[in-house]
Amino acid sequence: MNDQPFLIAGGGIGGLAAALGLARQSRPVRLFEQATGFEEIGAGLQMSPNGVRALKALGAWEAVEPSCVIPSEIHVRDGLSGAILQRIRLGKTFEERFGAPYRVCHRADLLAGLVTAAKRNFAIELNTGKRATGVEDMGEAARLGFADGSTARGAGVVAADGIRSTLRAAVAGEVAPTKRGVILYRGLMPLQRVPPEIEADCVTLWLCPGAHVVHYPVSNWRNFNVVVAVDGTLPDEGWKTPAHSGEVPKRLPGVYRELSLLLAAPASWTRWPGTDLGALPQWTRGRVALLGDAAHATLPFLAQGAVMALEDAVVLARETARGPDLPEAFRAYERQRRERTAKIQEQSRSMSRIYHASGVVAAGRNLTLRLSGPSFALGRLEWIYRWTPDATG
Repeated sequence: MNDQPFLIAGGGIGGLAAALGLARQSRPVRLFEQATGFEEIGAGLQMSPNGVRALKALGAWEAVEPSCVIPSEIHVRDGLSGAILQRIRLGKTFEERFGAPYRVCHRADLLAGLVTAAKRNFAIELNTGKRATGVEDMGEAARLGFADGSTARGAGVVAADGIRSTLRAAVAGEVAPTKRGVILYRGLMPLQRVPPEIEADCVTLWLCPGAHVVHYPVSNWRNFNVVVAVDGTLPDEGWKTPAHSGEVPKRLPGVYRELSLLLAAPASWTRWPGTDLGALPQWTRGRVALLGDAAHATLPFLAQGAVMALEDAVVLARETARGPDLPEAFRAYERQRRERTAKIQEQSRSMSRIYHASGVVAAGRNLTLRLSGPSFALGRLEWIYRWTPDATG
């Protein structure tokens, strides 16, 4: 077995998860993050049962769970009339059905938990202020190059450097993210700013013509997360672009009063264009593997982007532990993850069209939601939520 360390480019959720997974297989890890600290600026996220299982397999659940929120229910509502179209309870029956709980949290809290778990593991070396700019497969080893001119050598490289990955070209050629005709906004506010008309203990999805809104509490009930998606296009100005004053309410005219009050509540919003990745020709090349958004970035409409990176980390670590042939282990990881993540990507695109329907199509959607009931809705999610760490897909 090659006793050189694994090198990981990227200190986000995927990179830290990969570090934890590999270290639990008794492999030394050197992780390199380009920022000067570990921070996550994204919105909240929904931690479905498959994500909880992945965190447990990575040894990070105990560090993440205290900052999570246990919502009481999921509500799907019509954004114009306010009618509740579907109500899914998230208590004991849900956990018994899927074998793990459903939680919500802020991405920053998930990242902080992963960092805490990584710092407790002496096999993991965390480095900040190191921007990876190139990678080379040297046959018996791999090498990372950095913007400061330095290099690092290891058994293999995991490129977890996000949707705008610098290292992806070395594995899959030049592949740019694809805009999907949707603008995303995020607002975060203290829980006490939430209008009293809003059921703050629920995960709520509002369906509107050309838009949808999702909101729920995060950070152990300290804050409230609101994400808005509207049809449209934007120049790609990054993740920290502030929205203009009053921009979000103007994007959703005529919505139900409760929702209108909520959209006016955040003191500020940020916005970014909704993008994902098309299918890559390959995720691995020799001793280099892509992971998370670098391989299969997805729109957030199934709430599975971060969770897929956690699953990736579990599978990659498992396969590298099975034998000394690292390139074959990386190929096995790709074979087991490609179909599942592609299905997540495609269904996320489809959900945008369903959520944003109007007129007769929206009326049919609403009637279907009312008549089908929560059991049917959860049945459609079985293939996602029932994933386990020993799954081969």
